[in-house]
Amino acid sequence: MIDLQREEELVHLALSRNLDLLILAKHYGTDVPRFYQLSTALGNGHAVASANSEPDAIIVGSGLAGMAAALNILDRGGRVVMIEKEHLLGGNSNKASSGINAYRDDNGADALEVFRNDTIRSAGSSARLDLVDVLVSKSASAVEWLQSRTGVDLSLVAQLGGHSAKRTHRPRSGMVGAEVIFGMQKAVKQYEKTGEVTILIDSKVTRLVTEGGRVVGVEYASSKKDNTTEPYKIHAANVVLATGGFASDRSKGSFLEHYRPELLKLPTTAGAFSTGDGVALATALGAGIVDMDKVQVHPTGWVDPLDPDNPSKILAAELMRGVGGLLINDDGNRFCDELGTRAYVTDRMLSHDEGYSRTRQWNVNATIPIFSLVLASSAAEDGMKHVDLYSHKGLLKRLEGLSELAEWMEVPVDKLSETLQKYRSAGDVGEDEFGKKEFRGTPLEDLQNEVFYAGKVTPVLHYCMGGITINANGKVVAENGEEIPGLFAAGEVTGGVHGVNRLAGNSLLECTVFGTVVGQTVPIKKSASLMSEIYKREDDAPSATKDLRSVSLAELQQHSTPEDCWVAIAGVVYDLTEFADEHPAGPDSIHELAGKDGTKSFLAVHSLGILDDFDEERIGSFNETLKEDFLTTNKSVAGTAGDSKSDTLVKPSAASRSGGLWDSLIGR
Repeated sequence: MIDLQREEELVHLALSRNLDLLILAKHYGTDVPRFYQLSTALGNGHAVASANSEPDAIIVGSGLAGMAAALNILDRGGRVVMIEKEHLLGGNSNKASSGINAYRDDNGADALEVFRNDTIRSAGSSARLDLVDVLVSKSASAVEWLQSRTGVDLSLVAQLGGHSAKRTHRPRSGMVGAEVIFGMQKAVKQYEKTGEVTILIDSKVTRLVTEGGRVVGVEYASSKKDNTTEPYKIHAANVVLATGGFASDRSKGSFLEHYRPELLKLPTTAGAFSTGDGVALATALGAGIVDMDKVQVHPTGWVDPLDPDNPSKILAAELMRGVGGLLINDDGNRFCDELGTRAYVTDRMLSHDEGYSRTRQWNVNATIPIFSLVLASSAAEDGMKHVDLYSHKGLLKRLEGLSELAEWMEVPVDKLSETLQKYRSAGDVGEDEFGKKEFRGTPLEDLQNEVFYAGKVTPVLHYCMGGITINANGKVVAENGEEIPGLFAAGEVTGGVHGVNRLAGNSLLECTVFGTVVGQTVPIKKSASLMSEIYKREDDAPSATKDLRSVSLAELQQHSTPEDCWVAIAGVVYDLTEFADEHPAGPDSIHELAGKDGTKSFLAVHSLGILDDFDEERIGSFNETLKEDFLTTNKSVAGTAGDSKSDTLVKPSAASRSGGLWDSLIGR
């Protein structure tokens, strides 16, 4: 039936555990003629790509920009290798908390133009209008795609600082970055089973490989457990850089030291991995760079009272001011319109330093100012998901009445009362002394019976507007103005999209829009679909549902170490020992809950829908009464902020929630 050469080839594929061959054998092992017929698609020179064939694109970086590019290429029938230098996927995108922008038709006929103007106003003199037009015009479709393709809920909408209308979308439950990255990661990893994507973690790209002026691959070093590295080379017709910014690199000769040395001592919200790798790789080939001195200082990073000098800060999301949070200095005074642009609010903060106030230049050795961020009860209710998270982390404190707030702030009660009553009066008029015209979450008239939530914040390095020069298709442009063949870039690694200062909520948008643009632009070699029905059958096969036994608190507490980590969430006990190392936010937050009921901590960040993918990790049921209590609480919290039909852009489809969308795509 087959010749000796073909037999040897099939044996080689079997010994190398070729996934296509194994699935064929599983379904047609007893039907030899049919097996041989289908197996002709396997091996050298045939249409179905083997695991070792050259991919259509190598994507460097696994944040939202990289994942958006990857998923678009994969959905078109291409093959991808994704290389991530960290052990976990998601990058800084996983930390995003304020939301993602999209123009909304219900904001008026000129909604698109108003969004464009807001973005240009924030970008200032460095605005690249061609890139701004791409960002804004594709914003609605980007949010719709995230919802329909990954099932993430983005139905709540808020108006953040620097915006003229409500257009920043976030989930009803869960943090936007964590929810989006989880959904994207799940969608991309679906393609691992077909061999169409290979994900390499703990691997750092060290050089772009070129031939005849075209980028044709990368060299990378893969970290081993003994901390040694081995050099590897992989080829592809296209390389996409999605490595993020450089706000965490304070080393000698770093981009930050070169372009903004006065900012070296400011804390940052960026992960330690944000070291400008992609910019260095591209400029080594002569790529152009733009706006490298435009490093965004975000006005509000939390100061942890237990570790105030830590240079790494958690962002106090823009939403905290959007729902009515007030910034108050040590004298008990407000000093700005809290809904102003990040550049404006930061400038007002830094102006508390006499030297900066006089010269408008920050002194690297100056003391970084700290302020109080205060929310009244109605503001806290509007942003309850964030309030719960920050309170859980010890960054926000609940304070009963004006006197307790004044004592915590170390400000005279009368002075603080004057400030808050003045703000209330301005709200009645519709404008305050700083030009603020939107008043949400104002304190009660009876300040002594008000409940406040307050924490300390300080300016932090947050985002790099500058980076690699690209055109509107995401192709990297050299210093001479010509495209570098085979090289693309998307996300924070690029420059020109945000100009002088990025508008809140435009980061996740940039990653989604330009990641998608690149993913749709990269040329691909279509994979054959002879195996698609087999893979679809594999996905559609019903999985056995585990019978859940009852787990007592005493038994749960016996599994309380990183090596044996059980956690109860919403009435079910999960064994998260293996998953902890894959957790996008790192294993520590899971290990802290080992042997405990982690429901409240989980709901502060995630939605319960994420647990649908953890059937294999389920051990048993735990305290059903408590589960119902948390479900009721979560439902009430989810409906607090802007819960109306007008706040819904596109609701996740039933297909995207059930996995049906994937089933239709795999058979393309």
